[in-house]
Amino acid sequence: MESRDLIALNQMVFYAYHGVYDSEKELGQRFIINFKAELDYEQAAVNDDLEQTVNYGEVYIKIEEIFKAKKYNLLESAAYNIIKGLFINFPSLEFIEIEIKKPAVPIEGVLADAAIKMSRKRTEVI
Repeated sequence: MESRDLIALNQMVFYAYHGVYDSEKELGQRFIINFKAELDYEQAAVNDDLEQTVNYGEVYIKIEEIFKAKKYNLLESAAYNIIKGLFINFPSLEFIEIEIKKPAVPIEGVLADAAIKMSRKRTEVI
């Protein structure tokens, strides 16, 4: 069986101004982002060395930076840009999955949130 090393950042909460409707872009709302990635961090584990893996704090900062850089109409576009930016900034990442949840979705009805999930291999984006 092939080994898979994973890292994750769960339930990151950001306030941003995304959505199709003008009111969403003016008032903003909370979004919840989950991040998962595959990379080979065996050497980091063996050597107990942060330089041989990905710094979670730096990943968090980059996700927030990309997510807040502009007002996206679609969460799909935001997710794609986050994935692309992470691949550019973190060469050791091989596969990324981003889930974005929108708790205050403008739908008449009762639901916890609307969400999108996108995953890409490095070769599919760059």
